[in-house]
Amino acid sequence: MQIKIHRGTHRIGGCVTEITTKQARIVIDMGAELPVLGKAVSELELEGVTMGKPDCDGVFITHYHGDHVGMYDKVLPSVPIWMGPTAREIFSVVQRTVAEKCGKHSVRPVDFKTFYAGKPIVLKDTTITPFMIDHSAFDAYMFLIEAEGRRVLHTGDFRMHGARGAKMSAVFEKYARYVDVLIVEGTMMGRRDEKILTEHELGRRAREILRDERAVFVLCSSTNIDTIAEFYAAAIAENRMFIVCEDAFQLEILRVVTKNSRSSFYCFDRQKIYVYGENLHKKMTERGFCFIARTNRVIERALAAFPHNVLIYSMWTGYLDHSKPAFDAFKSKFVEEAVRSGSRLEFLHTSGHADASQIREICQITGAKMIVPVHTEYPEAFCSLGLCGEVRILNDGECLTV
Repeated sequence: MQIKIHRGTHRIGGCVTEITTKQARIVIDMGAELPVLGKAVSELELEGVTMGKPDCDGVFITHYHGDHVGMYDKVLPSVPIWMGPTAREIFSVVQRTVAEKCGKHSVRPVDFKTFYAGKPIVLKDTTITPFMIDHSAFDAYMFLIEAEGRRVLHTGDFRMHGARGAKMSAVFEKYARYVDVLIVEGTMMGRRDEKILTEHELGRRAREILRDERAVFVLCSSTNIDTIAEFYAAAIAENRMFIVCEDAFQLEILRVVTKNSRSSFYCFDRQKIYVYGENLHKKMTERGFCFIARTNRVIERALAAFPHNVLIYSMWTGYLDHSKPAFDAFKSKFVEEAVRSGSRLEFLHTSGHADASQIREICQITGAKMIVPVHTEYPEAFCSLGLCGEVRILNDGECLTV
């Protein structure tokens, strides 16, 4: 068996991992590079996958974030792409919305094949078994790959402090022990001193804010379902209106989640969700509200209508930091102008990624003989975790035979 990480050994995002055996060839994730201010995004071409004669048995997507699936449209039409069922629905909504705004037509996500947690997929001599993982993307997975007497676990992006976090140790214990190679994400290895909230701690703080404030706007990703669920629960508990943007996008995402989840935590009652319009202003003033917002002109007008407001920034603060490569000038300007106009800014966010202690725990549970860092700018930091397995730091495109 050979493992080749085409992209992601020394960077966050743009992940593409290839695993080949004597008979089969699969790819895990087909991610686009994260945008960096002032830097062009590079394209990655793979013979038999994105160009030339098709020579790949399947592309398996861990979750719907762009840095893991953003290059899906480069995959040759005859190469099947696999994704979790709910993730596929969410991603289809996202892509359809983007296509409509850009005047384009995009249908392939609805043609993705779907896998299910714990159900093995056999491709020639290779067995791929997906297991649901805790991440800021809903319906995210890790993959256990078994072939030629080897067991390889690819974690994808994961954490142990989200809504499913308490179950993660047991999942690894039950399904992912005694692996030969652990390909594990290390996003947070460069921020080891950063204190990470759990999603439930975030929810408790959200409720405190909503108890004291009547006009609350929240900037967060429209597909960060755990965080949105916490704000929804806090708003309902404090009898505040729960409001989404006037387009149908956010409402459709929440409808998909509610339809596909058996957990009451992800049950978004349509009767308790308001779609923003100026006709709601009187009721918003009377009851108070929690508005799940995006950086656009509609929200700017709403902020102006309620100048004594709290603006909760529930995203990675690096997007607002001029010194960070991923600095987002548009988000930064939006927040700065809101504050100048009177908004009181609150930072309330939790990472979608495992911290160093969580990574160490998973390495110990799996008993991995070899640990391969991915999705990290600091792979060498794994050497300081005191792991029993060998830490193997690869370069992009380097082939590892196991």
